[in-house]
Amino acid sequence: MSTAAQIAANIANAQASSGPRSDTGKAITSKNSVVFGLFSGDFVRPGEEQGYAALHVTLVRELAPIGALEDVLVEEVQRAMWRLRRCGEVESHLVLRLSDGENFILDAMEALNSPAEKIQRSVDRARSQAHRLLHKSTAELRRLQADRRCPAVAKPAQQETPEVSETPVAKQTQSEPVETPEIPRGAQCPCGSGQKYKRCCGVGAPAMLHAA
Repeated sequence: MSTAAQIAANIANAQASSGPRSDTGKAITSKNSVVFGLFSGDFVRPGEEQGYAALHVTLVRELAPIGALEDVLVEEVQRAMWRLRRCGEVESHLVLRLSDGENFILDAMEALNSPAEKIQRSVDRARSQAHRLLHKSTAELRRLQADRRCPAVAKPAQQETPEVSETPVAKQTQSEPVETPEIPRGAQCPCGSGQKYKRCCGVGAPAMLHAA
């Protein structure tokens, strides 16, 4: 059990240690509990901010998002691509550490090294998650952009309900469904893109990931 003198000394020492005083020191200590790992939320390491921002600019230019929802999907694509890049870096560093010094590189899965196997499993799990996120976000972005480019094709117009006549009808017959005119595959696309229907909004047309 601490004595009264020890308690008083601890209080005096705590008063003397006030932590960092400068803005630089406070900025450094604020990151003491942050882990820059494959599964951490803050996975952009110090010094990588410029590259991460450059990737964002490139994706916005190439994918041309419109609206808040498409902006969020582009950010998800960026996170997935950055995590895949980190997985490659971790594997390359792991191979260098496993070198036996005789120009022979041991594979991480073949080395009798439990830490190396654990790291490789973490990399594989992170890469699998990043691939799923990338494919899901890209597919959703394609769908939103296709709906925006060809709203008439993506959402067919609703058929008008025929007015009911007040005159009694002796025999009611089921009306035939109204057939919508089929657009020829070689015709100009109704969205106004200037391309053929089969290469723009037609069934089986290649999905677009850029604005018209």
